[in-house]
Amino acid sequence: MDIVNYLEDPVIQKRHGLKKTVSLSTAQWWLRKLGYWWKKEKCGQYSDGHERSDVVHYHQNIFLPEWRSIEHHLWNWKYDDPSHEDIPSTMSPGSRYVVVWFHDKSTFYANDRHKVRWEHVDEDALPQPKGDGASIMVAHFVSADYRFLQSPDGKESAHILFRAGKSCDGYYSSNDILKQATQAMDILEKHFLGEDHIFIFDNATTHLKHAENALSAHHMPKNPSKSWGPDAVVRDGGRKPIMGPDNKPVKTKVLMAPGCLHDGTPQPLYFLAGHLQAGWFKGMSQILQE
Repeated sequence: MDIVNYLEDPVIQKRHGLKKTVSLSTAQWWLRKLGYWWKKEKCGQYSDGHERSDVVHYHQNIFLPEWRSIEHHLWNWKYDDPSHEDIPSTMSPGSRYVVVWFHDKSTFYANDRHKVRWEHVDEDALPQPKGDGASIMVAHFVSADYRFLQSPDGKESAHILFRAGKSCDGYYSSNDILKQATQAMDILEKHFLGEDHIFIFDNATTHLKHAENALSAHHMPKNPSKSWGPDAVVRDGGRKPIMGPDNKPVKTKVLMAPGCLHDGTPQPLYFLAGHLQAGWFKGMSQILQE
C-alpha cells in the first residue's frame, strides 16, 4: 500500500504527470514484473568489513609493520608449554620486554537465556519478559603475558562495569575510555615498571574521538568572531553529561587549542590580551596569513 498512498499525494501526481493513483493489484503486478516477491526476509551472512580496501590498507601497511617492529621485544609462547621461551636472540642487551594489552568489552542483558532446555512433562509455560531487559557492560584489558590487567594481589583491577541508560551510568563515551586507560596506566606504573606496555583498542568511533578543543577547520569562519568555538558537553563532577529541560546534553563553547607554525612556534587562534579584539577567534584569513 505504500506506493499506492504515495501516488495519492497531489504534489507527487503533478510531479509525474499523473491524474490518479494506481490500484493495489496494479502495484503488485508491476512489482512482480520487476522481480520483487512478497516473502519473509532471509538472514544473510554478517559482514564485518574486514575486506574493505581501507581496512586492508591499514592492516597491511600500518598495523602489521608496527607489530613487526616490536615483535623481537615480545615473549614468545610455545603451543604446548605455558612457560616462556628463551630470550629472542634479536633482542639487544639492555632492551626491555614489551607487553601488549588488548582492550575489549562485552554487554550482557537481563533476559539472556537458553531457549532450548530440558523441560519436565508437568511444567507449565510461563510468560517471558519482552525485550532484552537491563544491560551491563564489562570492559577490560587482557594480555597473553598476565591475562587480565590487575595488580599481583588482585586488589587493583582495570576492569569496569557500566550500566548503560539515562537513569543509570549514561552512555559509554570516549571520556569513559580515557578514565579506564588512566586507571590501567596507574596500575602498570605501580606494579609493572620493568616492562614497556602498549594498549591496543579496536577501531570503534568511541575510540577515535578527538579532544573537544582539538584543531579542526570544520565550520571555521573566515573573519574574526567573538562567539565562535567548538561545542563541548557540560559534565558534572562524575563526568556525566548534564541534561537540559529538553532532555538533551547541555553544551557550551570552548576555546580551540593553539596551532603550530612552520618553525614549531605555537600559534594562538584567538587574539591575545592588548589587542582591540582580545579573546576573539582570529578567523581563517588571519590564521593563514600568519
